Amino acid sequence: MRDKYPGWYPKSAAEASALWGTAIFVPDANVLLHCLRHPAEVREELLRLFDALKDSLWAPYQVGLEFHRNRLDVEFGAQDTYDVLIKDQEATIEKARERLRQLRAHPTINVAKELAALDMFATDFRARMAASRASHPTEEIAADVARLTQLLEGRIGEKWKPEQLVAVKKEGDDRYAKKVPPGYKDAKKDAGEFDKYGDLIIWKDMIAKAKEEKRPIIFISDDAKEDWWWIHKGRKLGPRPELIEEFQAGSDQDFHMYEFGQFLHFAAERFPEIKAGVNQVEKSLRDDERARRKQSEAAEASQARARLEELEDERDQIVGLLSGAPGTMTPIAATVDRASLRARLSELNAELESTTLSTDHSTPLAPEQASDPAAGDRDS
Repeated sequence: MRDKYPGWYPKSAAEASALWGTAIFVPDANVLLHCLRHPAEVREELLRLFDALKDSLWAPYQVGLEFHRNRLDVEFGAQDTYDVLIKDQEATIEKARERLRQLRAHPTINVAKELAALDMFATDFRARMAASRASHPTEEIAADVARLTQLLEGRIGEKWKPEQLVAVKKEGDDRYAKKVPPGYKDAKKDAGEFDKYGDLIIWKDMIAKAKEEKRPIIFISDDAKEDWWWIHKGRKLGPRPELIEEFQAGSDQDFHMYEFGQFLHFAAERFPEIKAGVNQVEKSLRDDERARRKQSEAAEASQARARLEELEDERDQIVGLLSGAPGTMTPIAATVDRASLRARLSELNAELESTTLSTDHSTPLAPEQASDPAAGDRDS
């Protein structure tokens, strides 16, 4: 039965290892960007890994494009961090100063002493950030970009023609509507005309490369989304079964994926020259992933708060209209059917109830209010 459902049988360690002898290794853009964003010793280990793989290393044009689009954000973002941290620290310390200044007589706290300690910390922190800025490895990172560029010389796929992009846009819209992987999790990405189809373009290039070379593909990715990974109860079992089957049907070759940290351990067994530095690299990757996740959660929380405020404003307006509150009867409101307003109010309350916020500052209307706050004043 396994030959009929090949994607539904996760590869054993031995089966995955057997691919390494003939596979083409394809890193995604974020994996390449790791060569720029980490400390010097980690960057060196990563570049040594890519050097060890170089005879089997290849990347679709789209991967290189995404790398170059994001490279300066990574480089300049690191340089901007010094000023950002100073600004954030000063804002936090100023709040502490203000609380101390407002403190009335206290039996143990010496306000003047604590204010002086805060000033000393702020001065020391600014000095440390200035020293870090002065030693920022701008030239070293530029050299690493040059090394990575050389490693990928002659190992980048061809740029897609305009007519190919138009065709993939049409196909992508159909696939995403049906949640056919990969890429449908980017369906709402608001960027360039074809940016939301980047994963699909990479996917199609990998299939074409495997077919042309008659070799399997091992994709190394930091993308944790469900449109790439087969995830069961929070556990990643391997690539999506649909991907395995589509890849084999399109190329007659096998396909496998690794998260970068997982890939490092397997690579270290094959390339002794990188084995000693794997633990250090993996720690740096974990730290980076935790920071990325926190940033993502903060951005999502901010978006949720903004959406909550929009819902509350609309709800309050409808409540005012239905109750006849002064100043709410606009010409538009006079033409709106009360039943429609009540229906919309129910929708708003349902959405508010389903919105989970760690800093929720509002609660939905009670059920009896949700139907109509002006229940005693219905149209006849």
